[in-house]
Amino acid sequence: MDPVRVGLLGAGAVAQVAHLPAYRRLRNARLLAICDSEPAKRRALRERTGVKYAVASLDELLAIDEIDAVDVCLPSHQHRDAVIRCLEAGKHVLCEKPLAITPEDVDDIVAARERTGRILLVGMNNRYRDDVILLKKFVEDGTLGGIVYARAGWFKRRDRIRPEEWHYRTDLSGGGVFMDLGIQILDLSLWLSGYPEPERATAAFHHHLTEIEVEDSAVVSLSCAGGVTIALESSWRFVSDTEHISLGLFGTDGSALLNPIRIFQQQHGNVLNVTPQAQRRAGNLYKESYEREIAFFAQIVAGREEAPPLAEQRALARAVAAIQRSASEGREVAVALVEGPAAG
Repeated sequence: MDPVRVGLLGAGAVAQVAHLPAYRRLRNARLLAICDSEPAKRRALRERTGVKYAVASLDELLAIDEIDAVDVCLPSHQHRDAVIRCLEAGKHVLCEKPLAITPEDVDDIVAARERTGRILLVGMNNRYRDDVILLKKFVEDGTLGGIVYARAGWFKRRDRIRPEEWHYRTDLSGGGVFMDLGIQILDLSLWLSGYPEPERATAAFHHHLTEIEVEDSAVVSLSCAGGVTIALESSWRFVSDTEHISLGLFGTDGSALLNPIRIFQQQHGNVLNVTPQAQRRAGNLYKESYEREIAFFAQIVAGREEAPPLAEQRALARAVAAIQRSASEGREVAVALVEGPAAG
């Protein structure tokens, strides 16, 4: 199989730390071009990566006929227009999370994908961690029974805040810590639970870091169809020597925890630890998840895998909007009342 030829749109932190190293290792995806508006960055990355093209604008990138797909790593507020332009130019798209910052923008992107018939994958890289992949298999084979509750948290060190970055401006990011960390653990919790339809949201956002305009901590409860409840905590003001990520999944017949992975099942009145004993090889979960994500995207483009349904992203966007409204208004918000057509 010939590798999918990719143009990278945006060469910021996530592109350089996660995407570029992945392309160096993959055989089914080849990085052909880098697009970034900063001349010095373009020159440096072209020298470092050896890509064939280094261009300054999306127009120039889309004019390269050799490119099959575009990997969108722009700030969140630019996703809608960039993704739609790429799809309408006949390119497949891998887009960094979130797909867009409003439900309406997500709907516009989904409509463009349906019009063009191109592939669109949203880069929820945590789905591709090896421990998450293992946990998903246990959920799907019924080991845990029906999922009734998920709890997840993501806390980053306080000294990592850089107020000048776009993540800390509402107009550019769509929110604060919840749009950065919370949306990722929300997607992961929903995905592991079978993506039940979100129904009601209750949230509290806190703004303790006065140097930024967005929330720095968020606590969320989301009630979903089928009696599934999801509880989330996220913060940028964690005082520790490292960041902390956790997830618990609780079913009618068992439970599972991540970091490290532990899986328990009730059998004949006894609780058994059914965690596989094989030890994972040494490696970086974060970087390896991006490598698997991009490899999976290439497999979809090649027709060897199916893309996750975009109904998930529409449901996620409406859940996020309801969560933000709940935090703003101090009350429970029905997801169905969020403007825009129902996810489907």
